[in-house]
Amino acid sequence: MTFKVIFWHWWAIAAVLLVFEMLLPGVVFMFLAIGAIASGLAVLVLSDLPLELQLTIFAIVSVASAVALRRFLRRLAHGKAADRTINARADALVGRTIVLDSPILGGQGRVKLGDGSWAVSGPDMAAGTRVRVTGVRGTELKVEPAP
Repeated sequence: MTFKVIFWHWWAIAAVLLVFEMLLPGVVFMFLAIGAIASGLAVLVLSDLPLELQLTIFAIVSVASAVALRRFLRRLAHGKAADRTINARADALVGRTIVLDSPILGGQGRVKLGDGSWAVSGPDMAAGTRVRVTGVRGTELKVEPAP
């Protein structure tokens, strides 16, 4: 009696590889899991596929998925602009237009944003003036009149 690989064997291997992907650092096992899924699909469609051809499909699809997904994963790893300022809340405000709650007198004032209050510095302006955040110095926002 010989052992015959059935499509769900490949899918079980893919499931184990995905568990490894979740437990271990890096992104290696995902590509192998994609190859195992593809081999399982090939065996599902062509049930008499020899093991050598199944392994060839597994290897080719694993390498091809690594090459194809490399650019996407690199972009994902570098993150978006919002992700880079997640722990620098004030930096995320640069470029934003806000309305002054209180006037800026002597170059100093305060503004409410969301649930917080921020110190602002800039030219003297009346309350209700629209200003644009141009920079951050510590916990103080530098502002200028908005266009």
